[in-house]
Amino acid sequence: MKRLFYILLCLCCSLMAHAQQFEKGEEPRTVKTNSFWSDWFLQMDLDMSLQNPYGYNFAHVFPNGKSFGMDVALGKWFTPQVGLRGKFNWENKLPLLENEHANWLAPFYQPGENRRKGGYIALYEDVLVNLHNLFGEYKEDRAWNLTIYPRIGVNYNFGVSKGALLAGAGIINSYRLDRRWSLYLDVAYILSGSGFVGSESNAYTGVGSNSNGYFSIGMGAQMNLGKSKQNTHSVLTNGFWDNWFIQTGMDMSLINPYGCDFSRVFPKGKTYGVNLSMGKWFSPEYGLRARVQWDNGLIENHQLEWLPPRDNPSENFDKYGFASVSLDAMLNLTNAFVGYDAQKKWHTSAYLRMGVVTQFVEHSGSPLMGAGIEQTYRLNDKWSLYSSFGYQVTTSEGIGVSSTGMDVAAGSNGFFDIDLGIKLDLGRNKFYRDEKDKRSSWAETVSKHNWSRFLVNTAASLAVTYGVKTVLKKTIKEDRPDHSDKESFPSGHAALAFAGATSLHKEFGKECPWVSVAGFGAATIIGVERAVNKHHHWYDVVAGAGIGIASTEFTWWLSDKLFKTDKVAVGVSGNNVSLVCGL
Repeated sequence: MKRLFYILLCLCCSLMAHAQQFEKGEEPRTVKTNSFWSDWFLQMDLDMSLQNPYGYNFAHVFPNGKSFGMDVALGKWFTPQVGLRGKFNWENKLPLLENEHANWLAPFYQPGENRRKGGYIALYEDVLVNLHNLFGEYKEDRAWNLTIYPRIGVNYNFGVSKGALLAGAGIINSYRLDRRWSLYLDVAYILSGSGFVGSESNAYTGVGSNSNGYFSIGMGAQMNLGKSKQNTHSVLTNGFWDNWFIQTGMDMSLINPYGCDFSRVFPKGKTYGVNLSMGKWFSPEYGLRARVQWDNGLIENHQLEWLPPRDNPSENFDKYGFASVSLDAMLNLTNAFVGYDAQKKWHTSAYLRMGVVTQFVEHSGSPLMGAGIEQTYRLNDKWSLYSSFGYQVTTSEGIGVSSTGMDVAAGSNGFFDIDLGIKLDLGRNKFYRDEKDKRSSWAETVSKHNWSRFLVNTAASLAVTYGVKTVLKKTIKEDRPDHSDKESFPSGHAALAFAGATSLHKEFGKECPWVSVAGFGAATIIGVERAVNKHHHWYDVVAGAGIGIASTEFTWWLSDKLFKTDKVAVGVSGNNVSLVCGL
């Protein structure tokens, strides 16, 4: 082991390297993207881990939970703000450092046994976000850089021959020595499944809480690899508020619990749900996306068996199913291998997913790791359709298996996820080859707001929405959940709120996407409030939102067909308001 350590160290020192370097654009906080083989880096450090197993007093971590190890990492910065890093950790086996009182490394209270069997190893994947470059301006010669990251990965404990899924987060503080070398301090906390601690009793595994974890504190050196190569497809990055998007759609999940025959997933493991995402492309190739998924809470599968509680699976639906919150690191394969073309219709992207999943019926949360592929088709400058297919792995707690001891904790519990939905680009959504192209394009698309058109179309949209919802209420006569009257379907509040939000989006959303986010966010809150307070069923709210959006889209479309933009005017004189429309 000692010989291997010195060989790796000498190899690192022998590599020739240059610092990661981006060419700055004329506008503040913009740079030109480099080739895929530029801006890679290698890291090596010594670390100390502090174990924090469920049910033990962390105040006694010294010396019971202390161990030492080595880390080797390889990563790449796609832009000065974001990057990816893969990391390998081997703990409690280095010949230089040994703790003879490591009682909290499985097998518990057999100090030395874990080390004798090989310690433990871990593989991590980190999404790096450089805070200095994200909120400030990129400076190649900046000495100090602060970076945060979420983490997903797996570990394997040789002491008990068991592994588990893990999730965590950390922070890196690095100091630049020169264009090639940096020193860094890396601190993280990692949550792990019960397989890692190897306990055979539920009482010590933190059932459903994922409270087995450990701190990792590393100090080491970073070397920047390779030369910055000219990218024939280079484009300018945009400002922080550009290239955002939102996605929403329906999904079908196929549950795949450990020990079950997947050929019987229909209908035993099939659920339906909805998802909502918001993300940003930092370059044509790389982006990040935050995603919320809610399954088995709207559409019930009466033959479902593979979700908790196993003795009464229908209770899972009654308790609102399960949900996951995740972060996706996205790589646009089309732009990465073919080159960026703003007119391209079809795009294929791959993603790596990290997050947590919770079963509401058990009040539990578990790490979630997955990968998938997504296909999008651009309808116009703003709207796209998308479909995606992925597989996500979680711990036994995430699937709802309450016996989380050694017999099942290392099993591959997971689920397939199949999505279909729509995507909306917010604000400026293109990349440009140079400043000249950028200025020319922006000059052509500068919006001169027509307040007359906005006021007329908004008023007409609200009127149409009000008329449609009133007719439906009087015709359908759906009983409200609180039985106060028979005008539940559809929700008038939701319909009018989404009508107003859609008008705001159509007039101002292109130049300021946050107007759209605020408008639709407020409308969503109104709709949720109506359902939570028993004024409406959930489908009343969904129908109301659809009516409001559809009425507004129809009204604006009809207005554009009937009236020219410059032939609509509103005048105010004394107590009179006049409307003039040129046909």
